Amino acid sequence: MVPNTDLALEMRGVTAGYQDKVVLHAVSWQVPRGTLAAVIGPNGGGKSTLLKTAVGLLKPFSFQTLSLLGQSPQEGRKRAAYLPQREEVDWGFPITVLEVVLQGRLVRKGWRGRLRREDYAKSREALEFFGIAGLEKAQIGALSGGQRQRVFLARAVVQEADLILLDEPAAGLDAQAQHELADLFVALRRAGKTIIAATHDLDCLTECFDQVLALNGQVLAAGEPGHVLTEETLVRLFARHFPKVGAGGEVIVHEP
Repeated sequence: MVPNTDLALEMRGVTAGYQDKVVLHAVSWQVPRGTLAAVIGPNGGGKSTLLKTAVGLLKPFSFQTLSLLGQSPQEGRKRAAYLPQREEVDWGFPITVLEVVLQGRLVRKGWRGRLRREDYAKSREALEFFGIAGLEKAQIGALSGGQRQRVFLARAVVQEADLILLDEPAAGLDAQAQHELADLFVALRRAGKTIIAATHDLDCLTECFDQVLALNGQVLAAGEPGHVLTEETLVRLFARHFPKVGAGGEVIVHEP
């Protein structure tokens, strides 16, 4: 089957996991370009596995179709940026904010490429766009959670990635930082980027995301937030104690 180039991500019948443990069971999902898409589900439900499979970091056990930006995951990854969970990053590594962002230019050029004046200029422009220009000499581990996310988004922008995948980007952020992050996602969508985020932040889902995938080993629902974030689906995802979206868009914890 020829991949659909209008889709940022296309999965059909993807089964994946680790060693002999199946985590994803015949998952099918499509994300059009220029979309803000979220993956929600319980811990161990396969959110991280889905993202790693999408970008080719994890080889699926079987699939019918698996394409990233109309190419194989290995080829499409050149135009995609993947931001793992914060626990997977060595925050103690002695690297500055500007050096992290410049890595995006090296990804685009290839690791044998040489940094030029224009690369520094584009990196500083990205820092300015994300409101962290004054932090370019700071060590990455010294930043707040929200600032770190802005740095990695800046790296994705200078990489000129068409697709940005984030694993729990709002984890550990306070409410204000979460909403600021959502505003950045909207700005990136306006710039033509596609965002796919695994997240527990249901408040922002109702405000800015175009579509949601409810995942617990298999697809329970997919579509617009109002279609997916129903009491029936959330009970199936989170059992008895689950976040519930009220009539005004607010999220409360439902406890039967």
